[in-house]
Amino acid sequence: MLAWATVSLLGDRVWWALPFLYGPRWCAGVFLLGLVPALLLDRVTALRAGLVTIGAYVIGLLGMSFGLGRLQPSQSVRLTIVEMNAGGSSQITLTSKGVRGEVTRLNPDVVIIAECSEAVAEALTGLGRWSVRRSMTSLCLGSRLPILDWEVRDPTDFWKEGGAGAIARATIATSAGVIRVGLVHLETPRDALENYFDLSSIPTLGEVTRHNMRQRDRESAVARDWIFRGEKEMTTIVGGDFNLPVESAIYRQYWGDLRNAFSRAGIGIGNTKQTRRWGMRIDHVLTTGDVVTDQSYLGRAIGSDHTPLVAELSLPTRQRTSAAR
Repeated sequence: MLAWATVSLLGDRVWWALPFLYGPRWCAGVFLLGLVPALLLDRVTALRAGLVTIGAYVIGLLGMSFGLGRLQPSQSVRLTIVEMNAGGSSQITLTSKGVRGEVTRLNPDVVIIAECSEAVAEALTGLGRWSVRRSMTSLCLGSRLPILDWEVRDPTDFWKEGGAGAIARATIATSAGVIRVGLVHLETPRDALENYFDLSSIPTLGEVTRHNMRQRDRESAVARDWIFRGEKEMTTIVGGDFNLPVESAIYRQYWGDLRNAFSRAGIGIGNTKQTRRWGMRIDHVLTTGDVVTDQSYLGRAIGSDHTPLVAELSLPTRQRTSAAR
């Protein structure tokens, strides 16, 4: 319960909680061994305590989703979104083939790609019937539907601070009207986390971690404001590599009011970023409250260290005739 509270209440609030938020949470399962001697002393009490403890572990720490959002009635206009990060591999040709193969297999309406190289963009364009846009910050948007508008935020201010700040937006024409699509690839906590494995960094650990937290906070604040600037009530979908788990205080502050497709309609843990020993769900597809998520699930490996995320959505039937500028 203490581990759960540390992750959910202190993650991205205090600097020393960062490794608990992004680290291998499954390690907290060692506390479940405490149930073994308890079963020998008082089985009924141990079983009751065990149910609470296992619930905190599976739901609170591992982030298990049960897809209850699938029970919400679907709307008439369907839209399938695939989000993926195509980076993390030096074998660009292999990743390009992986992206192309997965897009062909899933047959989505819209694809959002972070760390999208020119080769990946060309692979997507080569499929035909796709409108593809690519930003200087390596964000790609592919759509079978008409892209009416495409804007990229100048990332220079974030680059000067050592951040990422890849932010873009588009408007797309659907049979339900015009919708807005935001794309992000926000600053990673990786550099701050690496300091926790370097004993020589201990004196500056707090300062470095707090700087990283402020950078990630600012990028989320700017991204949320910039993407939604314009027509406030427009149906909006935001996808990308947020580098934020749903338990993050930064995530909750700037993105928590949006519907998370996997949290609502996914089944399982849904880790999208893989390391050798653990995974994290830091890639998301978020929507405004008028969009229903029929189901969400992970795709197949594409040669990246991220797994594609699929969201099958249904849009409201009210019509939108103007695009946000």
